[in-house]
Amino acid sequence: MKKNYTVFFLLLFVASIAGGMALKDYLDYSMIIGVGLAMIFLFASVYSLGKKNRDNNFNN
Repeated sequence: MKKNYTVFFLLLFVASIAGGMALKDYLDYSMIIGVGLAMIFLFASVYSLGKKNRDNNFNN
């Protein structure tokens, strides 16, 4: 059974933005760090989705 990590990375995307917003009173650059992590997770989810679609098209 192959696993699909796209939803997992999207949840991490949202959590990193929310974490950046939650910590903005405690850390000076928390929003920049949160958005940076969010972009990494967004690119990871796009890569995961593309890899899954490529594997599905190859098998058909």
